Amino acid sequence: MMDSARTRYTQTFLSLQAQIRFYFLFLTFCLGFSFSHCHFHKDSDRIPAPVSPELGPQKTNPIEWIKIKESVWMHRSYGESGGKVYPANGLVILTNKGAVVIDTPWTESQTEELFSDIQSKFQKQVLYGIVTHAHNDRISGVPFFQKQNIPVYSTNLTAKLAKERGFGNPNPILDIQTRLGAGNQSVEVFYPGHGHSVDNIVVWLPDTHILFGGCLVKSLDAKDLGYIQEANMEEWEISLKKVLARYPDAEVVVPGHGDWGKLDLLRHTIRLLVAANN
Repeated sequence: MMDSARTRYTQTFLSLQAQIRFYFLFLTFCLGFSFSHCHFHKDSDRIPAPVSPELGPQKTNPIEWIKIKESVWMHRSYGESGGKVYPANGLVILTNKGAVVIDTPWTESQTEELFSDIQSKFQKQVLYGIVTHAHNDRISGVPFFQKQNIPVYSTNLTAKLAKERGFGNPNPILDIQTRLGAGNQSVEVFYPGHGHSVDNIVVWLPDTHILFGGCLVKSLDAKDLGYIQEANMEEWEISLKKVLARYPDAEVVVPGHGDWGKLDLLRHTIRLLVAANN
């Protein structure tokens, strides 16, 4: 009788051990599955880190072309400054001998793209370039011009600043030779004095009555004067008035940034200066 009870007790104990082992293994499996399942979903649902818009615009944004007149086009490139992305304007003048470029894009690679576009869109070769001051949105492409053995002209002051800032070596002839030939067109440069920068010049196209004001001039939608770390806030207004007096018959005025318009761009810039100085 005792042997029979002992046998039942042993069987019950062994059965209980087996159940406990089973439940332990099952619980371990569930916990492991749950852990891996959670990690799977964490990895698969992970949101990629956002890409800063400042990292890629110079590579992804192509050169934009805006027709002003049949022989004059505005080229627009994008670059980063102070953590923001900005468009910058330059000009391409088409002549019967080739093309003249006023200001380079933000980078050498964009300048290479500009050359390629000029050849493909207009079937022209670049004759020379002019840079209006020594900031990177005007002059960064000078080394590419030099690699192509194409001259770039500037004032002495711009050439000095360009060399100091690592922007290549433009040919400083514009203090003496202020009017340049370009096939069936001509190009005039004028230094009105310190404004946006100590060396800013404007470019006048007498055949088409187009004035390239560069960064001396703000677009009509500009709410402020932008980068002013190198500006002379007192002389800037005087310089603008000199430009207004010299080119009163300008039909088109192209600013360094934003949309082109008429002479009211210069007056708008003066109003911004008056507000900033008061």
